[in-house]
Amino acid sequence: MVPTGIDKEKIFLQLERFEENLARLKEIQKTIEKEKTKTLISAAERILQVSIEECLNIGSHLIAGLELKRADTYRGIFRRLTEAEMLSPETGKKLEEFASFRNRLVHLYWEVTEEEVISKLKELDILKSFAKEVLKKIEEENES
Repeated sequence: MVPTGIDKEKIFLQLERFEENLARLKEIQKTIEKEKTKTLISAAERILQVSIEECLNIGSHLIAGLELKRADTYRGIFRRLTEAEMLSPETGKKLEEFASFRNRLVHLYWEVTEEEVISKLKELDILKSFAKEVLKKIEEENES
C-alpha cells in the first residue's frame, strides 16, 4: 500500500502538468531543428527549468511520504529516490545531472549556452523515465 504520507492525487496532478511541459519541449525541439531562434531557446530554458522543478517537487513529496532521510541538495533528492529503488540507477544519475543543469539555469543563467539547452532537449526521455518509474512504483505499492 502507498504510505499515507504520499498524496497520490497531488502527484498525479504534478505529473499531468509535467507531461504537458514535455509535450511543449518536444514541439520546441522539432522546431529548433529547423529554425533556431533566441525566443525558442529562451522558451526551452524556462520549460526545462519548470519541468525539472516538477520532478524535484514530486521527489521531495515522495521522500517525505516514504519517511526517507531528507536530501540536502537537489541532486540528493534523486539520489535518495534511487537508494529507495523508486528510480533506476541510470535514471537517478541522469536526473542528478538535470538537477545541476537546473541550478545553472537559475543561478548562472548567463553561462548556459544554446548548445547545452539543445543537448538537454535531446535527453527528454530521461525526464519521461522519471514519470514512468514513479508511476510504476506507486502502482506496485497499491497492489501490495
